[in-house]
Amino acid sequence: YSVFEHNSHGIEQELTVFVPVDDKEGEPIKLQRLLLKNSSTRTRLLSITYYVEWTLGDSRESTQMHVITRWDDEVRAVLARNRYNPDVPERIAFAAISPAPRYFSADRTLFIGRNRSLAAPEGLEKRALSARTGAALDPCAALQSFIEIPPGERAEIVCMLGEGESLEEVHRLVLTYRSTTMTDTVLE
Repeated sequence: YSVFEHNSHGIEQELTVFVPVDDKEGEPIKLQRLLLKNSSTRTRLLSITYYVEWTLGDSRESTQMHVITRWDDEVRAVLARNRYNPDVPERIAFAAISPAPRYFSADRTLFIGRNRSLAAPEGLEKRALSARTGAALDPCAALQSFIEIPPGERAEIVCMLGEGESLEEVHRLVLTYRSTTMTDTVLE
């Protein structure tokens, strides 16, 4: 695991990135646990946006036209699949965040914006993300959650990136690791 710490604008931040492992190898999921503490004297309302770009093959340039994304309302996650990948055509990749996202997009072009970059994406300046998914997009997963942290209090956010052999496995992974208690347990 790796831990990154930062303090700014009255918010103490600790990001822990890890993959759950056990005696049998582990799970096909990467977890990012973000702990936030409000050190200021006022309640803070924060938006947290989790962003990933899908490759699902050798290189982004050669695979992006084959990646199809969709929103899974049951587990509130963006799913992606590349049926043209000869090694794993049936596998389903997913990105999820807890607390569950209020907004999402799987269109990188709309999220970043024309003549923009990830340093200042247009999607973060809008009231809501596009909720656009499907084929023939520049595929990504952008998930946005909101949290309110009173003075002196803490909040925990869990970002998940993984893949499953079936939709049922994807659902199991997201539902299992969405729990902050489970994240803490597997980290220990």
